[in-house]
Amino acid sequence: MTGTAKHAHLSQWKCPSNIALVKYWGKRDFQKPMNPSLSFVLRNAFTETSVELHKNGDQKVTYYFEGAESPFGERIEKYLNHVSGQFTWINKYNFRIHSHNSFPHSAGIASSASSFGALALCLTELDFVHSGKETDSPEFWQKASELARMGSGSACRSVYSGFSIWGQTQLFESSSDEHAITLSDGVNPVFSGLRDAILMVDSGTKEVSSSVGHRLMDEHHYQRSRIAQAHENINELYLALLTGDQEKFIAVVENEALSLHAMMMTSNPSFLLLKPNSLELINRIRRFREKSQIPVCFTIDAGPNIHMLYFQENELDVKAFIERELLAFCENGKWIDDRIGSGPERLSDGLMDWPSTSSGAGPI
Repeated sequence: MTGTAKHAHLSQWKCPSNIALVKYWGKRDFQKPMNPSLSFVLRNAFTETSVELHKNGDQKVTYYFEGAESPFGERIEKYLNHVSGQFTWINKYNFRIHSHNSFPHSAGIASSASSFGALALCLTELDFVHSGKETDSPEFWQKASELARMGSGSACRSVYSGFSIWGQTQLFESSSDEHAITLSDGVNPVFSGLRDAILMVDSGTKEVSSSVGHRLMDEHHYQRSRIAQAHENINELYLALLTGDQEKFIAVVENEALSLHAMMMTSNPSFLLLKPNSLELINRIRRFREKSQIPVCFTIDAGPNIHMLYFQENELDVKAFIERELLAFCENGKWIDDRIGSGPERLSDGLMDWPSTSSGAGPI
């Protein structure tokens, strides 16, 4: 991941994906949510991205994914053009970007969240270093979250450790539609051991893209009720996180997962993304919880794969349950073992000098 020009390799970050517990569904204005959402970042599902700036070359963005040049660079170029008004230096350089994921594409994990989170962290670091601002300040993380949102809404929640909230809510004066905020204080220690078993029902391309799905909320018959439900659920879930109430946590998380899919099933046109094996897994998870009294639950993104959430102290029993009852309903017996994470990580050893201009007059 090193550049060909001297001092070209400038910033490299590792950013996790996240899984929403209270779902964001429906947009307004530009990449702003109709309702607040609450999520946690994963530990093992992440994207590593490096950004190199060059003065030479004709191509604005050269984007390499898993070592091969990718057409995703076109989306990155549009994104850079959109944010260039905030960073005067962007239009003066060509970008060489290398990126790779720790998880397979279409694995039921939000790759756009980790991808744009990592890219936003690189851009924010470049800008803060160029401006002489402190990169470990709250302002840095807020700016990175805001930039990530402009690429992919859910990405704004990936730049923090643990749990975060995106969208205005009465819970926090600092909450915003522009960026996420961290919930680092006050969460009961029981949730520090949260686990996520991602049960792969179908790794194929989704029948409806997230952007199309969000637009279907614009004229949705249940839009106002859904927004009210999300606000109520975020209040209930935050209280559960503070008090360590696993029963309330389970009730809200499953209600949110099914509500998301109810919105898709009742939109016009409607989409049914759950597969027969998705429903079988949901039923088996609920039966296991009832029979064993072990606190497990499910959540689902806009696809057929099931995220089974459980707690560290029950790991052996739950993994035995997966092997015994659930793998038969997973595509090729595949599942991904993950857990709550500690957030992004800077991978560069310290920023190198900015590449000089052709006149040798300095960075800009």
